[in-house]
Amino acid sequence: MRFKTRWNKPIASVLATAVLSVQVLSGVALGTFWSTDKASAEAVAPAKVDLRLMSTTDVHTNVYGWDYFKNAASVTVGLDRTATLVKDARTEEPNNLLLDNGDLIQGTPLGTYMANKSDLENSSTKVHPMIAALNVMGYDAATFGNHEFNYGLEFLKRTVKGSAGNEEATDANFPYVNANIYKADGETNAFTPYVILDKQVTDSNGQIQTIKVGLLGLVTPQIMEWDKVNLEGQVMTKDIAETAEKFVPLMKAAGAQVIVAMAHTGFDINAVKGDGSENDINALSKVEGIDAITFSHTHKVFPTGNNATLDASFIDPGTKLPYANDKAVIDNVKGHINGVPAVQAGFGGANLGLIDLVLTQVNGVWSVQKETSIASTRSIYKTENKLNTSTVAPDPAVDAAVAADHEATIAYTGQKLGETTAPMNSYFAMVQDDPTVQIVTYAQKRYVQNYIDANLPEYKDLAILSVGAPFKAGRNGPSEYTNIAVGDLTIRSASDLYLYDNTLKAIKIKGSVVKEWLEMSAGAFNRIKPAISTPQALLNPAFAVYNFDVIDGIQYKIDVTKNAKYKPDGTINDASASRVTDVTYNDQPLDLNQDFIVVTNNYRASGGGNFPGVKGSEMVIDSLEENRQVLMDYISEAGTIDPTADGNWSLAPIKGNVNVTFTSSPEAAKVLPTNITDTGEFNNLGFGIYKMNLRPQEAAPTQDVEVHLLGINDLHGQLDTVSILNNKNVGTVPILATYLKDARAKYTNSLLFHNGDSVGASAPVSSLERDEPTHEWMNLMKFDIGSLGNHEFDQGVDALKTQLYGGVDPKNQNIIHKGADFDYINANAVDKDSATNKPIINPYVIKEIGGVKIGFIGLVTKATPSKVSPAGTAGVRFLTPEEEVQAVEKYALELQGKGVEAIVVLAHDPATTKADVTTGEAADLAKALPANSPVDVIVAGDNHALANGLVNGKLIVQAYSYGMAFEDIKLVISHTTGDVLSKSAVVTNTVQDGVTPDAESAALVNYYLNKHPELTKPVGTTDGTVTRTDVYIKEAALGNLIADAMRGADFGDGKGAADFSFMNPGGIRADLPKGNVTFGDLAKIQPFGNTLVKLTLTGAQIKTLLQQQWYLKSDGTYDIKTLQISGLKYTANMNLPVADRISSLTTANGTPINPTQNYTAVVNNFMAAGGDNYTILTQASASLAGPIDLDVFYDYIVKTFKGGAITAAIEGRIDNNPTPATSSPSGSFPTATPKPSPTATPSATPAVTASATPVPTPTPSAAPVSGFKDLGKVAWAQEAIDFLAAKGIIKGLNGNTFAPVKNVSRAEFVTMLVRALNLSDSGTGTTFTDVKQGVWYTDTITMAVNAGLVKGSGNGKFEPGREITREEMAIMVANALREQLQPIDNNAALKPFADKSQIASYAQESIAQLTHLGIINGVGSEKFLPKGIANRAQAAVIIYRMLQQQAS
Repeated sequence: MRFKTRWNKPIASVLATAVLSVQVLSGVALGTFWSTDKASAEAVAPAKVDLRLMSTTDVHTNVYGWDYFKNAASVTVGLDRTATLVKDARTEEPNNLLLDNGDLIQGTPLGTYMANKSDLENSSTKVHPMIAALNVMGYDAATFGNHEFNYGLEFLKRTVKGSAGNEEATDANFPYVNANIYKADGETNAFTPYVILDKQVTDSNGQIQTIKVGLLGLVTPQIMEWDKVNLEGQVMTKDIAETAEKFVPLMKAAGAQVIVAMAHTGFDINAVKGDGSENDINALSKVEGIDAITFSHTHKVFPTGNNATLDASFIDPGTKLPYANDKAVIDNVKGHINGVPAVQAGFGGANLGLIDLVLTQVNGVWSVQKETSIASTRSIYKTENKLNTSTVAPDPAVDAAVAADHEATIAYTGQKLGETTAPMNSYFAMVQDDPTVQIVTYAQKRYVQNYIDANLPEYKDLAILSVGAPFKAGRNGPSEYTNIAVGDLTIRSASDLYLYDNTLKAIKIKGSVVKEWLEMSAGAFNRIKPAISTPQALLNPAFAVYNFDVIDGIQYKIDVTKNAKYKPDGTINDASASRVTDVTYNDQPLDLNQDFIVVTNNYRASGGGNFPGVKGSEMVIDSLEENRQVLMDYISEAGTIDPTADGNWSLAPIKGNVNVTFTSSPEAAKVLPTNITDTGEFNNLGFGIYKMNLRPQEAAPTQDVEVHLLGINDLHGQLDTVSILNNKNVGTVPILATYLKDARAKYTNSLLFHNGDSVGASAPVSSLERDEPTHEWMNLMKFDIGSLGNHEFDQGVDALKTQLYGGVDPKNQNIIHKGADFDYINANAVDKDSATNKPIINPYVIKEIGGVKIGFIGLVTKATPSKVSPAGTAGVRFLTPEEEVQAVEKYALELQGKGVEAIVVLAHDPATTKADVTTGEAADLAKALPANSPVDVIVAGDNHALANGLVNGKLIVQAYSYGMAFEDIKLVISHTTGDVLSKSAVVTNTVQDGVTPDAESAALVNYYLNKHPELTKPVGTTDGTVTRTDVYIKEAALGNLIADAMRGADFGDGKGAADFSFMNPGGIRADLPKGNVTFGDLAKIQPFGNTLVKLTLTGAQIKTLLQQQWYLKSDGTYDIKTLQISGLKYTANMNLPVADRISSLTTANGTPINPTQNYTAVVNNFMAAGGDNYTILTQASASLAGPIDLDVFYDYIVKTFKGGAITAAIEGRIDNNPTPATSSPSGSFPTATPKPSPTATPSATPAVTASATPVPTPTPSAAPVSGFKDLGKVAWAQEAIDFLAAKGIIKGLNGNTFAPVKNVSRAEFVTMLVRALNLSDSGTGTTFTDVKQGVWYTDTITMAVNAGLVKGSGNGKFEPGREITREEMAIMVANALREQLQPIDNNAALKPFADKSQIASYAQESIAQLTHLGIINGVGSEKFLPKGIANRAQAAVIIYRMLQQQAS
């Protein structure tokens, strides 16, 4: 069987017939080469050799840039232009080898013509055109592909070896190698397994060296199935990687210094040595001793250098990046697979593969330095503006070598067979029944029916089914589709319809196998999620188009909303799945026991594609007739073809607002059917993207539509948590599920949503599995919409998106997230680097139900940055209140532009309704929106409270948390306008009494509980007093217990307990229950899995940390988060400014804490990173990471209480005197947020100069209470407001209302300042064009300008009505105090502000001075917000402090 081939290359040791000889002689040969290399090395300085391997593959008889099917030029294929790339590459690197990787002689009508019509086998002078082309190009070696065997071994022998007696003129001038095809005995290689070329090269010193390059050939072993009729009984195949493992040592023993595996096989992540994989590169690359790999078969390109263009087979579906795990490591830049340089050069000569090897000499032996060796690819064309153009000219010598056969092929394929009355194309053959497939299946069925009638009467009563596939459906790019015009049908047309040189087979199988055949074929589609309205790609890129079998003769639908039963390789994906529905034969359900004759081809009948139950079936017709010839005969006999599709299969309709897309040729846009539209978009491979309408036809409503929105918020993964509400047990998701399912069953039209914090701070049954159980439950319940809460950011944006969209969990590689089956939305968490405030996920979604549209916009609390570790929100900016209002209005307008009038905002913002009054961020948002805003409903969250009320015409609803309740929002929507005619809500508590838990939900929870039996083991008991009551504002017993555990944590440094510990109250998520306490209960208390960190801090930094508990927000209110402490105690006077509050700070034994002494303090990594605005912790002088907080807490409980009573009490560690006037509902921790208002963009205010001296104002003293009733949220400003109001410096809107968070205009602040300074009228009036005479601010502006407090804003204007910025306010106050100001270091004063670069240059000195004097502070702990707008409370405090400073 071995083909003796001549080639003009010096070879040191060749041919596997001499393997034994090589083994015997290799010691001598190897020693000889070593001595030669060593001598050279001694004569010159250390040198290296660059050796370039050039690879072509899967050329498939594409020599000319010619599409034989269209009879037209093509720029995307052509070995003649690859030849030009080869010449260029040789010029760049003279040390080179040119290799072909197989599938050379089949693929276009040229290959068919040469095999069937040219009489090559009988010619003594003819050279196969492909061999002729390779000879001209000067190839050094080649290997076989699977298609080399399509025409039989004798034809292959004639092609490679040439004509007997005239080999010199008709054979390949280079060796062919293959090691894993054996003769039938399984012992003797059928072909030369490898060659070792003596390659002369020039090293970096200019010296000539001889490198022994071993080339090993391998082919996919499945050739025995696909070409069984040509190979059975003559040869057999073995596993690729196992074969390489056998021959690599032999090649080394024979002297090979470089070993290149030329493997006609592709990449499959699951391939392992010995499994006989079709695509075995992953296993092959792990065989020791291989220096480089050229591979092929799958028509892919590797490397591409750009992950966006890398084929999906190399991409980890979990990370969406090239594989980098324990199975495979793909480097798409360097072109390495598992550390081995590797290249795959695509299809049709479109690419040239390059591997640039670097060899160095060690002790006289040349070896490849894989790490510095690089693989790459070059293309013969480029795509710009969706147009393909050549990058190189064809090599005329190559064209000349094949010209005669090329022209003969064109003439042959132009022979007329018949005519077609309509055009045919395969643009949509992957998504709907298509004439290009049906004409083939009909011709095949007709052939078999006639054959059985004439020759096999015993089968005449069996039903005949016929199988076809859209062979040309973009496998090799957007131009590879069948496209036949009206008119003549030629041999060319038949080749366009049936691409491959298959032979017809007919097998007998049961209906059950037919069903599984269809299930396998249905794997061509991705699963479509009905509740996702964003674009979903329909076609699975890993599924080969030639495996998408359509079976004609039966009727069926494919439900792509279900999982695929089989993976593309034929292995089980989901054994319980069944996508193929409504299967009928003769209008009756398919009988799984009925026998059928199924017509197919040799590839499929022999097991190609691994279709279940097909291989080994009873062969009824084992024909050598080509399927294409059967088609040609049918066309010839029919004469005229009227191409139609009978619609025997279709994709099942999907109820829902789905956006199903697929790719096809850009040319498809010209012939769109009515159910398909062009998106106008293209993917990165140049395919057009089309949208397919799979929605069932629904009649428009004839009356107003009632829709119920069923929702929950703040579930926090509490799948098994029993809560108490109104003294009744409520919650757990099995109970919640029963309520929700019952509600959905009651209503004709309902949507199910959750409003943020579905996960995070989760119960251990969810958190131990990275919250996948919670997402799985929401998918099980068929939620329709979800929004983001702050806790979705706990683990970072990557983890957030992985949970939403699926993939490998970035924190735990063992967890694979399936992704949400419904839309997630958010409009105010935007890409930090986006100039257009692009949200990190879709901002809104439209749901259509009952014939009406409802739009949903998502928001998350603006306090998220202060509630989440900075790492959790890295790369994200959260819109300001003003920007948020603008965003809601913008997206609402967009929704209206899409025909949506009913709009719901899912705002994970706090809200509470008490005594029919609804307050909180959600209420502030409602007030800030225009009265005529199209927003109808705002769903609240975050503070775990009850809300149900109207604010500014918007319905605001919240249903507690933890699944304790759900909201049922009833909307009545006009069937004509789409407007909400009425809206109301009911919040239903999920009381457990008398309710049967949902079985599906219970089974899911129990499954995960059983995975973690440790959750139910008791560790002690309590009397129910160890709780977190008022933990945000004072010392709590549970806080003390946790802090004590933290302080005693073992950090492995041998230093024992730390001096102090601090626990943020937001991290304490539950109470210790009364009675038995389990690990699960502890995990609910500390669910985040934070790492403890031991920091070294000074006493002064400890004090600053405590001061940062009282965070001044942008609206002037304090966000109080009292740290729970151990090892120290303090007293704070809450009526004093933050800087003065702490009056006593000592260790637990009463020793004062020394400001300059170093202490150790334990915190969690959330705090250590600056979370909750504890930024001082980032300045620690030393940091040591330690154990997990939950582990420490658990160990402390076990060791301290030894399974007995767990006790803790309030000990007086914290004395807040008086207690801050803040309260939180049970289980909730709200933070106030400013009322949103429109953003005003301030213009720069020029620096002002001193002039008249203001008249001093008396020192502030105690003032009577002003009587304003709206100062509750600004207690910090009340003293200032009362004093200034008593002096007449400021006034309220009325006797009861001051409006402390109302923004201040420039005219208003100037008026306050003038009154405070008691200025009198002096000098001339101003000439500002926008300051009218005789209005309330005319005189005060004049006085302020004349006193040198302020100037205009430029261009002769003052802008009295524009809201004043913080830096403008600072300039005016500094000018008022100029006589008292002393020189200071401005940079030092401004250093604490992270945004100091945003402070205008003319304002820096003023802000520095006022900061130094304590008159003005930053917003939060690290920003000044110079362009931020000041409110009335802030203005009052600054003026009050100014007066204090004047008096001092």
